[in-house]
Amino acid sequence: MDFFKRIDKLDKAVNNGYARWGKWIWGSMLALILAYGGWIVWASIWGPPTGPVTLIIHSEIDRPILGFSVNGVAGANSSAHEKNNPYASGPGGSTCCGNIGGKTAEVIWTLSTTRAQYNAGLRKEIRKVVLTLPDRKWDENYLHVYFLPGDRVWLWWGKGFISPKVNDIPEGIENSSVKG
Repeated sequence: MDFFKRIDKLDKAVNNGYARWGKWIWGSMLALILAYGGWIVWASIWGPPTGPVTLIIHSEIDRPILGFSVNGVAGANSSAHEKNNPYASGPGGSTCCGNIGGKTAEVIWTLSTTRAQYNAGLRKEIRKVVLTLPDRKWDENYLHVYFLPGDRVWLWWGKGFISPKVNDIPEGIENSSVKG
């Protein structure tokens, strides 16, 4: 019988504690739920753009690109750019969907070779550059990555597959750091 008396005492203590602290417990839980709901409303209306990104490659170099990544999100590969072929320029392959954010972009790409370049002694190389990620606006879910001669990379946010021509790229694009 002693066991049941202890259980009865414990039950009374829990009920007294709930009567005294119950409103604070439920008030704290309600405050957490309202704060989380307020944050969701803020993020969906006034917050910065986030979410999935489609990477589109543009290559203007004379070597094939086996693949690339921006902040760890993998992109497509591209054939070597031929200046005499009018169909060899423009957007290449695209990959979907990854989340790219932050102030900087680490772009890593793998250069391959054509048969003539391989016979001339060139081999596969991995290049890396860290540069400032342009500001993203709402509805800009396509990140166009331009690979230019001289290990230069240009990033541009767009609302679709339509992108600037290579001739429209601003002059003097310099990467912050290039590592071979």
